[in-house]
Amino acid sequence: MTSLFGATSRVVMTISLAYLLAPSAFAAPQDAAGLCSAIAASSIPASRISLPTTGAKIQSATLVGASDPVNQNGEYCKVIGQIKPDDPKAPDIIWQVNLPTAWNGKLLQYGGGGYNGSLPPTTDKTTLGLDIAPTPLAQGYVTFGSDSGHQAPNADDASFAKNDEAMLNYGYMHIKKVLDVAKVLVAERYEKPVTRVYFQGGSTGGREGLTAASRWPESYDGILTNYPTANFVGLRLWGAGLARAVYDDSSAGWIPPKLVERIAKEALKSCDGLDGAEDGLVSNMQGCRAQSAALVESLACKAYVTGNPDGCLTKAQIDKTLKIYHEGYSLPYQLANGIDTYPGYNSLEGIMMHLGSEPQMRTPPVSGPNAHHSSRSFEFLQNFVQRDQPLDLLSFDIRQPGKLQDRIVELSEAIGATRTDWSAFSDRGGKIIWLQGNDDPSVSPLGNTKLFESIVSKMGKDKVKSFMRFYLVPGLAHGGGRFSPTWDNLTALDNWVEHSVPPSNPIVVDATKSSTKGRTRPLCEYPSWPKYKGNGDMALASSFSCSSD
Repeated sequence: MTSLFGATSRVVMTISLAYLLAPSAFAAPQDAAGLCSAIAASSIPASRISLPTTGAKIQSATLVGASDPVNQNGEYCKVIGQIKPDDPKAPDIIWQVNLPTAWNGKLLQYGGGGYNGSLPPTTDKTTLGLDIAPTPLAQGYVTFGSDSGHQAPNADDASFAKNDEAMLNYGYMHIKKVLDVAKVLVAERYEKPVTRVYFQGGSTGGREGLTAASRWPESYDGILTNYPTANFVGLRLWGAGLARAVYDDSSAGWIPPKLVERIAKEALKSCDGLDGAEDGLVSNMQGCRAQSAALVESLACKAYVTGNPDGCLTKAQIDKTLKIYHEGYSLPYQLANGIDTYPGYNSLEGIMMHLGSEPQMRTPPVSGPNAHHSSRSFEFLQNFVQRDQPLDLLSFDIRQPGKLQDRIVELSEAIGATRTDWSAFSDRGGKIIWLQGNDDPSVSPLGNTKLFESIVSKMGKDKVKSFMRFYLVPGLAHGGGRFSPTWDNLTALDNWVEHSVPPSNPIVVDATKSSTKGRTRPLCEYPSWPKYKGNGDMALASSFSCSSD
């Protein structure tokens, strides 16, 4: 018997024997180099990919040796290729699949970030994974990912979305297309069935993970989703609303960086001890938000002031910028799944608001000099929505988008991950571990919390608890922050899927590059949060309990 890649019956017998002798770690045949080289001459027909393409091609297949001094992943075959589009004007999907010589029978798909446009780091640890744990590839997982269907110099570039196929690839189609390709390569390389398929990622990658489980519940067994852009369109509309609040009326709502820094310091000072510990983290977020109005009042200018003073907050800054930043917005129409609000951010609880270093908005807006969200919003509205006609961001009204409304609602279904009924995924044993940072300035922690609560309302608390864990993490921003939790999340997910053992009081280790690096905290299931017991070392998780009071 000869496979597509030229493996002989002797190879198949060797594979089968190795699997019988070591079922937990599949040992590949001795000619791994030959099998890897054979992959390079192969192609994958469109019939092997479940969504429209014209097939896939292999660009290269290279055996990376275990003795390579820069390789910490053991021996594996690094395969890079492209999925050819159905529309000849659409760009290819560039993908990478890593085939370990010793395979554990499982697949792990990596998500991207921002508007994607480059390959994710599929040979690295998982998002928020423990630094000292072996990488998934070193553990024997086949790891893979893609650029989502376009190539770009940075993750802020959304010009690809003017092409329908490229836009839909980014929204959801690349996920399944690349999984199909990975499964073809796995079947031919090992000739042993896949036992589990997992997905992991943060931000856009987190949204992609939720999308994978909701659109193809039969194809995925477990998801690690971190600070996902689940309500993608709602987030982009929020950025447009923020731009108007900041830059309308000659940038009356713009807050200078020095005052933003003061807000952060005053808020942290005010709220730090609400959890019983003055440790630089705000864990009791509800308590902090309840007293935010008093903080704003204390920083308000005592007399009429024009411009953007460094020492106090003007009426425009309070009524416009801080209002949408802190409270979000509501719409007179509904996005997918009945969503008509975006709740805003914990902007007064220690976050350095991304309002830009310059008071004037550039054309087009640029993240850094301008508010970060205004740049991402402009890219969305210009390339996904308006497309061929120039867009004036400061003339766009999120509540009355006119003829663009139907397009916006349509996109919220195509790209968002806001479904609340997960029965198809949960009923076949799928599991989700979801982390969201309280200090996230990119994805609203209040928005993702509201989405989780909607899932509970739809399915019931007990049902949701059987397949999903949602954690709000104090100090975690959009990756990094004042507390960057790391833990062996892939092992926790695998144990839950394989052995029906859910995460139980997990402990996370702070990986921030500061004097607090290495401190630990309990990972508390929402709505609970870490509360100091009143004694003990504040650097140790054992000194905290998960509280809802």
